[in-house]
Amino acid sequence: MSKRASDSTKYNPRAAHCITRGIWGIIGIYILLYLFCLIAYHGIHDNYLFNDDFSWLHEARHGMESANLITYRVVNFFRPLVNLSFYLLERISPGNIHLNYTLNLILHFLNTVLVFRLICVLLGSRRIAFATAVVFALTSVHTGAVFWISARTTLLSAFFLLASLTLIASNSNSGLPRIIGSIALYILALASKETAIAGMLLVPLLFVLHKKRGAERSFRAEVLVSFTAVSAIYLIIRKVVMGGFIQYNWGPGAHVLRNLAGGLLYQLYPWPIFSLFAPSATRIPEPGHPFIPEIVAIPLVLLLFWIGRSIKQPHEFDFAVGWTVLALLPASLFRYRFFSTESITQNRYYYLSSVGSVLVIVLLLSILWRSASRLWRTVTVFLFVILCAGYMARIDRLEKKWDSFTSMYREVVVTMIDEAEKFTGFSTIAIEDSPLAFPYIEDAIALTHPEWRIVEVPGGRDEAARWKPCLYVSYTGEKPKLMRMEKLE
Repeated sequence: MSKRASDSTKYNPRAAHCITRGIWGIIGIYILLYLFCLIAYHGIHDNYLFNDDFSWLHEARHGMESANLITYRVVNFFRPLVNLSFYLLERISPGNIHLNYTLNLILHFLNTVLVFRLICVLLGSRRIAFATAVVFALTSVHTGAVFWISARTTLLSAFFLLASLTLIASNSNSGLPRIIGSIALYILALASKETAIAGMLLVPLLFVLHKKRGAERSFRAEVLVSFTAVSAIYLIIRKVVMGGFIQYNWGPGAHVLRNLAGGLLYQLYPWPIFSLFAPSATRIPEPGHPFIPEIVAIPLVLLLFWIGRSIKQPHEFDFAVGWTVLALLPASLFRYRFFSTESITQNRYYYLSSVGSVLVIVLLLSILWRSASRLWRTVTVFLFVILCAGYMARIDRLEKKWDSFTSMYREVVVTMIDEAEKFTGFSTIAIEDSPLAFPYIEDAIALTHPEWRIVEVPGGRDEAARWKPCLYVSYTGEKPKLMRMEKLE
């Protein structure tokens, strides 16, 4: 062996020390990100179920089987990987609501880690990536995705899509194994939720950023072709399974542009400032005008592009704004008004899109940080702390609201079951004017008592008499509604 070869294999303490420090640094970052996620959402574990949760758990326990997991449809959507997640949890620990919330929190943490990894690879700045991941972990613009057990569809699809994009971006000259791995992850994202089709739009965006930042080699064309082909095949399969693309609450139309603009404004709205200093301003009613205030989004986007060019960071700002809009595009097909806080669960549609919007916020803060003045850096730190504190304050208020929603569901379901168990000799419960939508109360009772037949009787006691012997349940029109139960024989 030559002397040069011998020197190259010699142990280098300094290099080993740097590697060790790097590994511990990454582990430290991950621990901090987990703590941020846990602090922000620590209150969700004792909450109950809400709306579609009853359907998912009921179907996972009584309807799904290993032979039908791929094609089984809950709430009329094609999401086989979500079927699998609920199916497995119901086999491991039936009815364990705490476990379901814990899984949502774990998925949010893993997505936060992937946001850090993706931004770090794309922009080459660990500081920007860490700040973006922290804001992503704490932002209140997508709380519904973590609060709601049924929104695991959003968390799972975002996890696999972010993992796919990170794998692609981590090596510009990606070989065949890397391409196959990223495509496999993209397929899993599509199997979790149809809005993951945004991956077909985000891959070219990564390609453009990579090229404009002057990388020596751009993404291989096979990546773009593969993502496009997989997307087309998925759409064909989805049409075969579901029988079409358009539903009563989802489809193309003028609302798409309106929702894109409203969604962008919602995510860049100064929630932290209002949460801390003017909480009443954190409620946005559903806009009545067909365009205002969404039309404000046009000058806002132009302003962001101008800022990027003024500070000679056009590619980063273009990427952040582009991600915000493109990731939101599939969700914008839903026919309801974005830029509103009327529903606590609808902001789940901003989950993937918020990766771009929080990057916009961090890039704006980085302008101040790059100043040589100690004063401006102090101001930057202060604003970042206000940002995080404001988001956490709003999450806490929303969680209390979510707790009140789920507590009402718990009271309705538990009270009805406890009272019904006092009776014998019946097989049917006839319910009139339930405080919960009938499909949810039906699934909720069937979770623990599948032997009971649950029927809705809008006609009241006379209609309920057709099911004798049965329990007739009605509610007063007062608030809170009071339940009345009697046995009809």
